[in-house]
Parts: sequence; structure tokens; C-alpha cells
Amino acid sequence: MFGHRSARALAIFLVLAFAQVVGPARAATSDGVKPSIVLVHGAYADASSWNGVIPLLQAAGYTVYAPPNTLRGVATDAATIATFVKSIPGPVILVGHSYGGTVISVASASTPNVRALVYVDAFAPDAGESALSLLASIPSPPAPPDFLITVPFASGGDADLYINPKYYGAVFASDVPPATATILAVTQRPVTGSALNDKAPAAEGWKTIPSWFVIGDADLVIPPSLQLTMAKRAKAHVIHVPTGSHPSMIEHPEATVAAIVAATQATAK
Repeated sequence: MFGHRSARALAIFLVLAFAQVVGPARAATSDGVKPSIVLVHGAYADASSWNGVIPLLQAAGYTVYAPPNTLRGVATDAATIATFVKSIPGPVILVGHSYGGTVISVASASTPNVRALVYVDAFAPDAGESALSLLASIPSPPAPPDFLITVPFASGGDADLYINPKYYGAVFASDVPPATATILAVTQRPVTGSALNDKAPAAEGWKTIPSWFVIGDADLVIPPSLQLTMAKRAKAHVIHVPTGSHPSMIEHPEATVAAIVAATQATAK
């Protein structure tokens, strides 16, 4: 019987074959150098959320980086990622998940070596928009009152926000096996309340840099309709993951890799 795991294995094989056979001819720059791939995780996750994506990219010959996103605030996080990207010689494809989409939108405006942006179940705000204001623009059922656990800073003025572990698998990672989702809930990294309220500046990379959107159609955190609105606004190329939850790259890494390969080929110089 051709089940879910067999179908996923076949999809991964096809992505790798496509990247290795077609990619070398078109994915490199004019001097023969492939772009580096920088993966930026979002809130309530860490760089391990890319563990399925990284080996596929490396097998296809890409240099991959997955630096920590500090999740302290848009300006701080974007500056940190921008500094990291500028340290990489040659072209870069910048990839962001969830809140990481906001970070790469801002960081890419000041990083001239970024050739393309790839958003994975992510925010791509315009000037004056925040993660929370974008979510508020789409009618949706209210979250349970205990959905988030708030841990105030000892110094006051802000707080770290965690997803209550009892909702993590059911909402955040709804297509991830329960045993894995339980571990992800325990190891999640918090985001500050101020970061989710921070408004994006006028300079956003998606306004001038080609972009791709990977949308998990079963995302229960950022409504797919909102993601599609942001993708259309950015004139982005869209890849749908029909059963993908909010971190669709965990169970469906081949979709994210396909978007990155497509971005690499389309922006080769």
C-alpha cells in the first residue's frame, strides 16, 4: 500500500533529483557560485524546526545556515540577522518561518546580497503593521484564555510569551506526530510581547526582492487566507501544502526546499 510515508519519501526524492540534475545548470550565479541559504526560525520554535530541510539542501549542494533568532523585537532581531547575512560572501536566499518572515522582511532591506526571500507559513508585513495587527484583521474564533503563558520580565515592562503545552500540538503543530510535538512544546523559545506588537518600518525587502510563499493550508496560527493576501501583495510565487500545519516544513520539508530551489533558479545571475 502506498501510504503517507511512501508518498513523502517519493516527493523528497523528486525534489532532490530536480535540484541535482536541473539545478547545477541554472541555480548558480554567473561565476558558478550557488547562493547560501539562511534559515530564520519563528516564535515558539528554534533552529531545529529546519532539521528536515537542512539535509535536503546540503544534499543538493547548498551551503546552509540556521542562526538563532533572538525573538526580542523586530528592530533587534532584524539587525541581528542582517549583520549575519552581511558576513556571508556571495549571494543569499533568505528564508523565514512565521514571525521570522517579519524579521527577513526588515533585514533584507539593508542586505544587498539577498537575491530572494522565501516565506514559510509567515508574516510579510507592510509599514505600520505588526504580527498581532495582521492577525486581528482576519476574523477568527478567539483563542482560549490560557493559550499563552506569560512570564513577566524581572525588570518589568515586557514579558516572554510561551504557548501552553496542552495546545501546542493541537494548534501550533497540528500535523506533527504527537510525540514530536510534545518535545517541540518543551523546547519552544518564547517571543516577547513587544515583538509581536512591533510595527514594521517602511523599508520592506519584499517590495523590491523576488519572493516565494509556502502556505500550509491547515495552518491554525496564521490563517492561510491572510498568508495568501500578503503573498499577492508581494507578488510572490505561491506553493500550497494541502495538509501543512503552521510549521509545515517539519512534516513537508520538500515543499520548502522546492520553493528555495525555484527562488535560486529564478534569480540566478
